[in-house]
Amino acid sequence: MHRDGARQEARIRTIHRDRSVAEAMQLLAQPSTGALVVVESETVDAPVIGLLTQRDVFRAVAADGPDVYGRSVWLITDHDFPAVDVGASAQERLRAFCDRQVDHIALMDSCRVSAILSIWDCAGARTGEPAGERSGAAS
Repeated sequence: MHRDGARQEARIRTIHRDRSVAEAMQLLAQPSTGALVVVESETVDAPVIGLLTQRDVFRAVAADGPDVYGRSVWLITDHDFPAVDVGASAQERLRAFCDRQVDHIALMDSCRVSAILSIWDCAGARTGEPAGERSGAAS
């Protein structure tokens, strides 16, 4: 467990459901962190509560003001987060982004989150260009 309250496995950053929104924003501000997987406990196989993005935080602050930063992340987490199977084609992944109008989706291997994909990851796959090499790209 990192001292920042998050665990990183592959491209996945997690945060415990009871951590503050302010802590989540500090993690989301780090390079290559576009979304956090909110988990029930700090164990390796912790149940997933949902997905939290900067957009979720912005919407909560717009609706409720800066007091949101002191609240627990589970209160503003998208519990019905968009996800696709690890075997989904690039077209199916893009469809998930478009259908849900989101910037991040979970890539699932059975019932486990194996990665968090950004729209830029899929756009890079479609163009053959690595996502991180386009100017202005963020995942």
